[in-house]
Amino acid sequence: MNYKPSSWDLAVITPDSIAKASTIIEEKAKGIETKKKLLTNSITSKTFMNIIIEYESLRQKMEKLGIYAHLKFCENSNDQRAVAEMSQVESLLTKAGNRLLFLTHWFKKLPDEKAQELIDASSRYRYYFETLRKNKKFTLEENEEKIINIKDTTGSSALNTIYNILTSDFVFQFLGKKKTQEEMVTYVRSKDPKIREAAYKILLAPYKLNKTVIGEIYKNIINDWREENVALRGYKSPINVRNEVNDIPDEAIDVLLRVCKKNQHLFHKFFEIKRKKLGLKKLTRFDLYAPIEEEKGAISYDQAVKLVLKTFAEFSPVFKDCAEKIITKNHVHSRVQKGKRSGAFCCPATTQLPPFILLSYTAKYRDVSTLAHELGHGIHMTLSQGQTEFTMDACLPLAETASIFSEMLLSEKVMEDNPKAAKAMMFTKLDDLYASIIRQAGFVAFEIKAHQMMKEGKTVDQMSRVYLEDLRKQLGPVEVDEIFAYEWAYIPHIFSTPFYCYAYAFGNLLTLALYEIYKEDKKFSEKIIEMLAKGGSASPLEITKAIGVDITSEKFWQKGFDVIQKMIKKIEN
Repeated sequence: MNYKPSSWDLAVITPDSIAKASTIIEEKAKGIETKKKLLTNSITSKTFMNIIIEYESLRQKMEKLGIYAHLKFCENSNDQRAVAEMSQVESLLTKAGNRLLFLTHWFKKLPDEKAQELIDASSRYRYYFETLRKNKKFTLEENEEKIINIKDTTGSSALNTIYNILTSDFVFQFLGKKKTQEEMVTYVRSKDPKIREAAYKILLAPYKLNKTVIGEIYKNIINDWREENVALRGYKSPINVRNEVNDIPDEAIDVLLRVCKKNQHLFHKFFEIKRKKLGLKKLTRFDLYAPIEEEKGAISYDQAVKLVLKTFAEFSPVFKDCAEKIITKNHVHSRVQKGKRSGAFCCPATTQLPPFILLSYTAKYRDVSTLAHELGHGIHMTLSQGQTEFTMDACLPLAETASIFSEMLLSEKVMEDNPKAAKAMMFTKLDDLYASIIRQAGFVAFEIKAHQMMKEGKTVDQMSRVYLEDLRKQLGPVEVDEIFAYEWAYIPHIFSTPFYCYAYAFGNLLTLALYEIYKEDKKFSEKIIEMLAKGGSASPLEITKAIGVDITSEKFWQKGFDVIQKMIKKIEN
């Protein structure tokens, strides 16, 4: 079979019409509403679970419609029909969700003894109900929750949509041609230092030019997050909201971020080694991802897919089968096109369907790695489809584990198959580890400061100055140009999912530790698959503990950096 970059096939989630899908959802929501009279303190476990199964079936239909609208928008955010449909779908799903709020509210208000009785009888739904009870302290009254749901649709969600429309429409004039953002990212890794610098300046220029609008979007997202979650709901801090959603103790994330900061110096040493290898008098931020050796020739999409599938097959036939299913079902949008959402992602499509992947394939090795990363997410989602609709998705930090592990498998295979290129590949791997651990932890540190600064009424320029100062400290001997003061505006995660980025540091360091175990015992692959199959059916503490990991321990996180230190010594020698 010959694989080519293409669009995805959304037929399995495309409704006959939005109106018809809305009617079906409306009817099913009404059906569940009629069960409201059964929700008493004397309800039997059997009756309760029958209602939950009916609710889960409705959730599947709602999720499919929401995913359809989201993917059509990401495919081309300049398509006015797609924008209008997404707005329409968000509105109707919010209304349907509001009508069903009574169910979870009732459960949260049950006496402890009755709630525990239902939890004990809930089988694989158990963790979902335990989480509801745990989070009841952050829950407002039902009507207040309805108002907030409506507010989010027209407020923070709408602001994020505006950010995506604005940034997706940026056009970059470079080397005499118009380029997309994804194409520009390939030039910042050019062998030519002049091209790298020019590419970075052109890439970040529209973010600087639109700093007032982007800053206003970000300021209001921050204010909304703080006022709703800290002021109204009672979370301890802005980042505590994300930690509670991930069901990870604040202390574990504090330790993670502290260990990341403590080990920044390792990369300072790496940057100095790289400077000498490149033959530069001074390493600048423009040179950070400069290749040691120029990438020769393009890697066709067909070659990329076959290489990734072969890599997965050598790890486990289960990995390969899950990935192949996503590809053969045409659930990957890999074609480069104007208006397409920047970056890459993997979107779950309920427990019934293979997930969908978006990336822009430009025939570079980096794109092969992105393909492995997103298929890793897809494998995780596919393996966890044995869970319920409520417990299928792993929390963000664990959700990054399979994707990063898949990248690790790929890079190790490429180095093994190409011993002559292994040293250059090691430099590339360390580039990626800096970008996905220290850089991501730096984004979170910036977010913590930005949320406080916006509370104090600071300006966008003041916030950008703090970002630049912290970046210079993070990079040590690397010279950082003023244009990077606006790099934060280029990071979509801080707009759409505040404090998401520590998930990458978490996932990478966890993966480094797991990979070391796997290298010593290939049968450990079975344990990894078992872990991924759990999805979000237990807390991250429980899931990681089952494979012998303590995420609250500073010693554990340091193990990942110990692996990095060995890699740096290897290239130094």
